[in-house]
Amino acid sequence: MSALLQRALTGVEARRNAPRAGGPEGMDALGGASVAAELSSHNVIFPRSQTSADSPALTPPLVFHSSPSQVLTGYLSHEYTLSYLIATLVVGAMILGAWIHKIPEGPRIAATSPATPIDRPQMPIVGRITGIAGAKWSDDPDYISPIGVGVRLGRQYKLKSGLLEITYDSGAKVILEGPCSYEIESARGGYLALGKLVARVGAGGEGRGAGEVASGQWTVDSMKDEGGRMKAESGRPNAASLATRHQPLATNPSPLSPLPSPLFTVRTPTAVVTDLGTEFGVEVDENGDTTSHVFHGSIQVRLAEVLVVSEADGDDNSTRDVILHENESVRVGSVPEMPSATTVMESVHFTLPTTPPQFVRRLREPPSLLDLLDVVSGGDGLSNRRGRGLDPTSGRRESLFIPRFRDGKRQYQPVGWHPFIDGVFVPGVDRAAVQLDSAGNTFNGFTFTSGKVFGTVWAREAEIDPELRKINDDCWMYAIGPSERFAPEGRGLLGLAPNAGITFNLEMIRRVHQDVVPNGFRAAAGIANARPYFPNAHQMADVWVFVDGRLMLKPTRLRAENTPVPVNVPIGPNDRFLTIVSTDACDGHDFDWVVFGDPALLMTPVFQNPEGMEDSTP
Repeated sequence: MSALLQRALTGVEARRNAPRAGGPEGMDALGGASVAAELSSHNVIFPRSQTSADSPALTPPLVFHSSPSQVLTGYLSHEYTLSYLIATLVVGAMILGAWIHKIPEGPRIAATSPATPIDRPQMPIVGRITGIAGAKWSDDPDYISPIGVGVRLGRQYKLKSGLLEITYDSGAKVILEGPCSYEIESARGGYLALGKLVARVGAGGEGRGAGEVASGQWTVDSMKDEGGRMKAESGRPNAASLATRHQPLATNPSPLSPLPSPLFTVRTPTAVVTDLGTEFGVEVDENGDTTSHVFHGSIQVRLAEVLVVSEADGDDNSTRDVILHENESVRVGSVPEMPSATTVMESVHFTLPTTPPQFVRRLREPPSLLDLLDVVSGGDGLSNRRGRGLDPTSGRRESLFIPRFRDGKRQYQPVGWHPFIDGVFVPGVDRAAVQLDSAGNTFNGFTFTSGKVFGTVWAREAEIDPELRKINDDCWMYAIGPSERFAPEGRGLLGLAPNAGITFNLEMIRRVHQDVVPNGFRAAAGIANARPYFPNAHQMADVWVFVDGRLMLKPTRLRAENTPVPVNVPIGPNDRFLTIVSTDACDGHDFDWVVFGDPALLMTPVFQNPEGMEDSTP
């Protein structure tokens, strides 16, 4: 490369030093122009800075016209152009080769390896987190898992303290109590390495109430405590026949292997607990010992396969399973034994717990109300969130009130970020049928709609937070002042200015809050007074309430002076959607500040009747 550069520069120097006719004084015009062009060209390619104040000012850049000249042709022809091109190519090739050489082989292999995590498909979602109470994670104590987030197969949950509720897609509900380590092994169970778990699966499952004797299996009723062990009354070998050396235990994830049972199953280091319907608890201590208790229904407790080793006589009738019924408990744990005078070992046996196990069966008492302000703010209806909302034209979350008019999209907008909110919509201007929910129910009776809406569907607290008032100084929701007139219960206000509608998913609410069911909607609807700020404001609006597309309430011609109006709408056990709408009432909607005070769903507790079927109190 250096030889080629030297050759190129030597050619230029030879051209400069060549004798010229007439000498310096008599330099011919063509030769002088050629040298000047060469020097000018080199000054452009390799510019030099001015170092003297007396130096002449920089001239404008040279512009070459499209017509060829003898000077330009002479300079850019022959070996000079070829030399520069060859040198450039050689330098570029060397730089590219050096760059490729410096790339380590490992990252290149890792970037294309099919085994890397980025190329692995995500595990399927088999449930969702439906409740949290004071949960602190072992890995990150400050992390708070959002309500409704998906639970994936293979996910491990390590709680340092507190409670976490998981609802499987199958309907099974699990409450974990920290300290705890639990791994999702299948769509019907998991692996509890440490801590406490309460599972509510429901009635009617296969084998529910089974108490008959099977091979190698007895009910707890046929067992009695004898020296701290379970022994069959028939005199068959007791659990000592299942002696195995105790293995060290850890809270590491278990190997992912599909659980063979179609029933809900919890594995532990020492036992396999299978639900036969309907509610039970499992506790695993630091030694791996497992205590199981039944609240309702029955379960099967079986020794873990890795611990099952029969006696030397090969007796196949040794106790490996027991069936527990309501209020019964059993412990699977290690018991010291001395098979010889010089040998001490630990064996795993069924025993009766010395003290009754204690479990947390609910994160909280069943609620009597589900707060829709909390739902609009992103909560589960029980967490008292406020100061959030959503765009009525798209359903997107909004943390600030947007004080402007927006055009509706003339179609129903599903909401994907919250399971309790089905969707939003803006009624159009042509009085055509408007879709009210994701089931396709429609209504074509809306009047005086403009296809536009002002602001955000907003949840405001009863007592105004000065910081929120400062942030939302353009928000009419905070300009209206105290809320006692519309919210006597002190929960707050839902702002729903015309023309907008929001639909709540009652079916998903039942699925998440399985201890209660909604049986009514209650609120106080009205228009907040805008005349203290706009004396000539005309305020008049309509509000509408639908259940599964059926019109349940339409107070007409609401005004600031004749509101609030009480809203009480019944909800049946099979109703799926609740829709709330506000529209203009023929005089424009610039100042129609429609609010719903203390909006809530009335909830009724669910209980199990004697036949095992779910029912609710009247």
